Amino acid sequence: MKSRWEQWRNELHLLQQVKIPRRYKPEAFGEIKAVEFHYSSDASQEGYGQYSYIRLINDKGQMHWALAMAKSRVASLKAITIPRLELAAALVSVRVHTLLRRQLNYQDVKEVFWTDSKVVLGYICNDAKKFHVYVANTVQQIRDEISPAHWKYVEIENNPADYASRGMPVLAMINSSKWWNGPDFLWQSLDTTQASAEDYVVAEDDPEVKKVVSCLTEAQEPSSFLDRLKYFSDWHRATRATAVCLRL
Repeated sequence: MKSRWEQWRNELHLLQQVKIPRRYKPEAFGEIKAVEFHYSSDASQEGYGQYSYIRLINDKGQMHWALAMAKSRVASLKAITIPRLELAAALVSVRVHTLLRRQLNYQDVKEVFWTDSKVVLGYICNDAKKFHVYVANTVQQIRDEISPAHWKYVEIENNPADYASRGMPVLAMINSSKWWNGPDFLWQSLDTTQASAEDYVVAEDDPEVKKVVSCLTEAQEPSSFLDRLKYFSDWHRATRATAVCLRL
């Protein structure tokens, strides 16, 4: 059986068959009435990545999908939890979004961010919980650019970013309609309802949630000077101790 390294090496020559259209808008498509950017992210123990699609709708209601950009990164050799990797992939989507909005001259663009991790959606959409430093900082970077209302859940089998996080053979990539044209559900009418904190609740036992520690303190009533004199067995000792305190 060939190793993954040998399979990758033997398929390198197939990359010359990969052809990426320069135009996002096909010829004779007509006047564009709506533009949508769709981003999706995913992560695994091997890596994490995202895809970015442009959805164009013309004056006849016809739509066209184009793969605008995809990015993947290898996971760190250090042990990192899947929710943290999923959150890192979501941040990559946000950064790619910033790049595309700056480079592409589209106006009144609708933006949707997809992830198959309900845990990540809970991190992004909830304000009630206090997270540890990494999650808190990453969520803040995401929310500084994108409102939680733009994030939506996608089933794992419908997430093309799964290819970016786990990889696939070159020949499979060339023949993958799901990768180049998007999954089937994106060609249908999409649910435009906004995400809310109630939809994605962070579990109380989530390891990224800071534990709230409360301390119970009991105040003692201050003792009077006369109470302190009761510690001495005679008046002489009491006056001597008082004189020492005054001298200090």
